[in-house]
Amino acid sequence: MDSRDQRSCADLPPSELDLVLTCSHTKRCLLKAGINTLDQLLSLSCSDLLQIRGIGRVIARDIVAAQEQYTLQADTQSIAPPNKQRERNIKT
Repeated sequence: MDSRDQRSCADLPPSELDLVLTCSHTKRCLLKAGINTLDQLLSLSCSDLLQIRGIGRVIARDIVAAQEQYTLQADTQSIAPPNKQRERNIKT
C-alpha cells in the first residue's frame, strides 16, 4: 500500500466535498476517481458510486444519504451548489 494512502483526513486538502462528507476514506476514494467538486458528487447515482474502487454498498448508501440531505437542505435554504451559486450571482 502506498504511503499516500495512509494520510489522515487532516492531510487531505480542503475541498467542496467536505460540505457533505466526513469520512476520509470516502473522500480519498472519490478524489482518486476524479470526483473533486460537489457538482460532480451530486450528479453520481448509486450505480456510479459502486463503480469507484474502494466504495462498496455501505459507503455508496452513506454517500447517497449525504447527497439527499445536502439537496434537501439546499432546497429548504435556497442554497445552490457552489458553481450554481456563482452562476446565479453572475446573472443578477
